[in-house]
Amino acid sequence: MHRSEFLAELKSKVPELRSDLNEEQGQLHFEVDVMRKRAQLAMKSGEVDILSLLFDIALRGYENGTAALKNAIDVSFVEALDFENTKKHSYEWAWKAMPERLKKLHIAFHREI
Repeated sequence: MHRSEFLAELKSKVPELRSDLNEEQGQLHFEVDVMRKRAQLAMKSGEVDILSLLFDIALRGYENGTAALKNAIDVSFVEALDFENTKKHSYEWAWKAMPERLKKLHIAFHREI
């Protein structure tokens, strides 16, 4: 999967991100970070469906993507997601929803949740 295919799928399935993605002017890591920011918001607000969708898109991109896309998903999406519990939020549900392959990437960079 090439960057353009990945972004087309993301824009099609999460159209609210289209404008923000377009603003990144072809910078793949920044584009993937737009997806990460939306996932983090979904975690904070308990949006299970959108988070699951974003995880699915990220997983497909990672499993089928070019080396550059895999790296961007690993570094700018998976590693950058914050699953730490705070007084206001518990993200254990989000961690459980994350596909195993993506969890392994997160754990390899951080520590187990």
